[in-house]
Amino acid sequence: MSYPGPLPSGAALTAGRSILAMKRILLIWLLLLQRTAVADGPVGGDDWKYDIVYLKKGVIYRGLVYQRGGGVRMWCILRNPGRPAVFYRVDFSENEVARVEMLPDEEHEKLRQRFEILREEHRRMPDPWKAIESEETVIPGADKIKLQETSWPDNAQTKVLVYRSTHFELESNASRRIVVVAAEQLEQVYAAYARCLPPRAKGRPTTILLPQSRADYQALVRGQGRNLLNPAFFDPGKNQIVCAFDWQQMSEELKRIHNEHVKLREKVTTCEAELRKAYKGDIPAELKAALVEQCRRIQAAETSNQETCARARQRLFQRLFHEAFHAYLLNFVYPPRDGELPRWLNEGLAQIFETAVFEVGELRIGHADRERLEAVRRALAQNTFLPLTDLLRSKADQFLVAHNGDKQVSDRYYLASWALAFYLTFDRKLLGTPALDTYVRQLQRGADPQEAFCELTGQPLAKFEHAFLHYLNHLRPDGHVDMK
Repeated sequence: MSYPGPLPSGAALTAGRSILAMKRILLIWLLLLQRTAVADGPVGGDDWKYDIVYLKKGVIYRGLVYQRGGGVRMWCILRNPGRPAVFYRVDFSENEVARVEMLPDEEHEKLRQRFEILREEHRRMPDPWKAIESEETVIPGADKIKLQETSWPDNAQTKVLVYRSTHFELESNASRRIVVVAAEQLEQVYAAYARCLPPRAKGRPTTILLPQSRADYQALVRGQGRNLLNPAFFDPGKNQIVCAFDWQQMSEELKRIHNEHVKLREKVTTCEAELRKAYKGDIPAELKAALVEQCRRIQAAETSNQETCARARQRLFQRLFHEAFHAYLLNFVYPPRDGELPRWLNEGLAQIFETAVFEVGELRIGHADRERLEAVRRALAQNTFLPLTDLLRSKADQFLVAHNGDKQVSDRYYLASWALAFYLTFDRKLLGTPALDTYVRQLQRGADPQEAFCELTGQPLAKFEHAFLHYLNHLRPDGHVDMK
């Protein structure tokens, strides 16, 4: 956390604790956080009636169609008892759609009105960070989310709250508010997984454990031979995700330092009053400037602390979404017996979903992560971007960071995998297609990775790579491509 500098000479103002010690604690904490047959589409598990869109590739979408002609635009809606409502927009071109079944006008209008009420409820949804921290903030629909109580695995003494869904089972010893928000966010991101890669297998729900403190996390993973510096992992054998979710600890630390800043401001005020008295209301300019500077430093430290915590909290969800994608893919789309996605595509897609953005109750994934996009541009400019031949033939080892010396190589592979997965998903639209299934099966049978990829894309590798690099050079953070 940041602290302001000292007060003007003669004013004994201290933070009350060793700043150096606090900085060491924060540094350790930050280091621990940094590392790092097609089924039907969404259906509503309720009494609502929906417009239905049938795609030629066999996927079915239910929801509210709001535009036809030159394609179809609709809101997909999922409402299941005991779970938060999920909705998102999708656009289909005319050549993607087999047929559309519209509700009669009266029932369509009823659906539209119901959906507007649902959207308005989500518009009032508070920021998830504030919803957790403020007990006064009402979380819409929280009373509808059903939570049960159980115990940690291998620890009957620790009671936890449980939320059960189709694709996951969430268990946490955190507060009810944290569990409710985490459940709502996970429902949204799993809906996005299913949207891009519809389930192909009847898998088992993944158990997701969210211990509320670093100590609880270490107690859970101790004895498993895990690296405790990694704050999240997915265990395919147990079908279990463990993610350190020390939200409460961060919030309490932020609040504690904020209280110290309040005391500092009070001391600044006292100091100013004493100086006014000593100088009979005419404080020398240099002392007055020092007081103003001290107030500025306090505010800057406060802002910096809030931004640091916000980024750390966001990173908690990003790690959770990343591991959850690996679990979803393994259980419901490409189980090992049917052939697995190559590691580069698996990791690339997980990076896309980990940076999902929540807006008005809707999860958006079509934007390009700004930090990664800037890194791609730098690599292209410096001619250090990983060639496609190297990425397509990469193995799992290239994505493991066991030592500091491996990190630079690993970063190149992760960056290239993100860029290629983004291109295949949002420009080539190859996810969820029979062509991708064929590609996976060919790799399972031992086909040459480069030849199989060329068949997937329908282009020689050199021609594809030229178009791919041109796309990256013109991709904007909002996901659009400026080809001028």
